[in-house]
Amino acid sequence: MALVVTSTVGNVGLNDTFVKLTAHTTPTTSGIGPKEFMLVDGEYMQVTDATLTPTLQVARGALGTLACAHKALAPVVYGLSSDFTGSASTDGRAAAPVLSLSVNDTNVTLPVVDSTIYITKAGVLAITINGPASDQTNTIRLVSLTANAHLITYTAGWYQNTTTSDIATFPATSGAVFTFFAKNGVWNAIATADDGVTIG
Repeated sequence: MALVVTSTVGNVGLNDTFVKLTAHTTPTTSGIGPKEFMLVDGEYMQVTDATLTPTLQVARGALGTLACAHKALAPVVYGLSSDFTGSASTDGRAAAPVLSLSVNDTNVTLPVVDSTIYITKAGVLAITINGPASDQTNTIRLVSLTANAHLITYTAGWYQNTTTSDIATFPATSGAVFTFFAKNGVWNAIATADDGVTIG
């Protein structure tokens, strides 16, 4: 079976063991053979029961990936283990989270570990992110997968001035990247000009 692309219906909580997909067809297996997996953002999940399809029971954080929460409409790829290319960690170390954003939101809390977050919304994504914890020291990389001028608001200001640096605007091109890091309870911008992201 070839890999199939779909998306989640609704948010997936960190401890959820049932995930509803937009669509799902159970891969054919007979007896002992490949198992079914799905890749939600950057987390692999092993499908343990598909009798309620398109709602699947899953084992989280498979193949060395980290279990994490996922937003509604997160991209999903599923199929038999033999269909995947093996991009997950095989040395026992958990890979850094890969997440997605596809819905406007005014209260987004970002991960506390280094993460890549793909913007997958077909139109302009407009979100407001919360500040990091005082002891947080991770780096976030936002990558646009759509050609839209996405708006990322941080009310404290990317340069800690609330009225002149509170909005990061992506260029209307796919592949633009905005990187920032947490230090002393604030987000700090890195590498905006080279990627076409403007702050104002």
